[in-house]
Amino acid sequence: MSITTTATQPQIVVAGVDTHADTHNVTVLGLDGRWLGNNQFDTTPDGYRAALDWVASFGIVDRVGIELTGSYGASLTRYLIERGVQVIDVDIPHPTVRAKKGKDDRIDSEEAARKVLSGQATTIPKDTTGVVEAIRNLKVARDSAVKSRTIALQNIRDLLVTAPAELRQSVMALKTLQAKAKHFATARPDTTRLADPLQACKAALKALGRRVVFLNTEIAQADHTMAALVQITAPTLLGLDRIGTQHAAQLLITAGSTPNRIRSEAAFARLCGVAPVPASSGKTTRTRLHRGGDRQANRTLYLIAINRLGGHQPSIDYLARRTTEGLSKRDVIRCLKRYLIREVFKALKTDLHWT
Repeated sequence: MSITTTATQPQIVVAGVDTHADTHNVTVLGLDGRWLGNNQFDTTPDGYRAALDWVASFGIVDRVGIELTGSYGASLTRYLIERGVQVIDVDIPHPTVRAKKGKDDRIDSEEAARKVLSGQATTIPKDTTGVVEAIRNLKVARDSAVKSRTIALQNIRDLLVTAPAELRQSVMALKTLQAKAKHFATARPDTTRLADPLQACKAALKALGRRVVFLNTEIAQADHTMAALVQITAPTLLGLDRIGTQHAAQLLITAGSTPNRIRSEAAFARLCGVAPVPASSGKTTRTRLHRGGDRQANRTLYLIAINRLGGHQPSIDYLARRTTEGLSKRDVIRCLKRYLIREVFKALKTDLHWT
């Protein structure tokens, strides 16, 4: 007598994760859409390990959809990718979905899983383990310093409006706020007479001036460090006309270093908010400005376009030709931004070794 046994094939599952600062909520679905389980885990290495083990207990993990892979879900995304799990970046639920289904962590994580299962979510998350992430971290610190310096300079300008005449007179010959800040950084207020508005104003201007000088040094150091990293990472991009270190850094951050994450030049244009959007109706054929995408990348492309109009002959000729055809300068700049995408995308493919 023989006994025949039939091997049971393990089921394949997908998971969705609703991310938060301290906990992640995870829902697991079968490939047929069946709800298999829901659980919550801490945002710690032990919590990530427990979450992956729990999802794997239901079967072979096919894909995991994670909300906010660039912020709250960044650490979990890195953990899963390092262990060979395919991660999909999922948008937060649309307001219409929340209006119909309500809002809680379990609903959101299940919605993330179903977006992955249906193919609605296909975006590959950015790689946050390479040099582009290092550049982003440095740029965050630099941009913060620049913003703080701007505020300090504005405070100096505002204080001088109502300052005693002798203080205003002492910097009358200095034309820039930077020069005035440097002058006041060495001021010597009488700290025993701070009840006097003159001495109090001088003390305030000294504090602001020293802050500006300190921030100037901090920004210069950040620029030096970033310049070296960007030069190593994107020499082809830096070689393009009128593209400097800060421009290249922002475009690298927007694109990310993940291979094949951006499928085409048109997709990159959409990501940067410079893709023309059809707005035709009836006998009217037109396009409108795309107001979506990464606004910092859009601003960077605008600055490059403006710089090129100041000294890049092909751009100057293009402006002259399109203006005679009836386009406004604003529309020409929008066209130049779209043309810039072609050059930038090609350079990024070369520098980041995209296929």
